[in-house]
Amino acid sequence: MSSSDPVDVVKQYIEKNKDALSQISFGGVMGYCSGLAFRKASRFAAVIIGAGFMGLQGAKSLGYIEVDWNKIKDDAIKPLDANKDGKLDADDAQIWWQKSQVVLKDSIPGAGGFSAGFLLGARRG
Repeated sequence: MSSSDPVDVVKQYIEKNKDALSQISFGGVMGYCSGLAFRKASRFAAVIIGAGFMGLQGAKSLGYIEVDWNKIKDDAIKPLDANKDGKLDADDAQIWWQKSQVVLKDSIPGAGGFSAGFLLGARRG
């Protein structure tokens, strides 16, 4: 076999970069697992919020309670409004994504693969 054989080239690349590849793999796996957990937790939270909304709306329509949905909306948005402009939008999502990545990648070997793994796990999980 010559040194330009594709299999040999790949083997040489892997041998030279095995430490970096293992770190990227670790970060990717941890990101994927975190993405899966995020997706499952998000679904659970959506079920709880949806059930709460249906219960409140049902009690309101039967005349048992009065609900100020505008106040609830304003109070719910306040802690999530990262740029304090009074609305939830893509800018807030970007700020929260950047903050979460700083926390989740802290001292993780192979953090470069973490984001890709997280997005894959959150999307496919």
